[in-house]
Amino acid sequence: MRKLLLVGALAALSACSTTAPTQYFTLPDSQYQHPGNGRSEIAVKVFLAEPLNNGGLVYQTDTYHVNFARNHLWAGSLDDALASGLSNKLNRLNSRYTFIPASRSSSMQVMKVYIEAFQGSFAGKTLVSGYALWPDGQSRPFHVETVQNGDGYTAMVESLNQGLDKAADAMLY
Repeated sequence: MRKLLLVGALAALSACSTTAPTQYFTLPDSQYQHPGNGRSEIAVKVFLAEPLNNGGLVYQTDTYHVNFARNHLWAGSLDDALASGLSNKLNRLNSRYTFIPASRSSSMQVMKVYIEAFQGSFAGKTLVSGYALWPDGQSRPFHVETVQNGDGYTAMVESLNQGLDKAADAMLY
């Protein structure tokens, strides 16, 4: 009987120690597509607030706390993905400039985008917040809350991408 209880306890403990598989996420628009026009180029350089630099998705659990996912990670560097995604979005929204991720551009004109928040929240919304500093020194703030449709990290990433669409629009107008 003792052996049976011991085996059962060990089985229960080993089940508790299994880790969830790691999942990697990309933003839907994070593969840069050059528009192929001859317009004046602006390089897009993204700077992330320190909490966003850990590689995991960020979720605000209440008014005061954030959680950094350990098993739900960005597939690549978030700043590069955001620079590519924003460049694509900005190129679709305007006809004056060609936006190119700074890592692929030699342009002296650089738009610096400071991302202060890029996270899900306990309120069922995602938040994309920060500001863009144009080459001429003009600053364009953005603070976008987008309703998350559905549960889980995939729904959160879709909602963050929608928020990024609105943030790109705020950077231009």
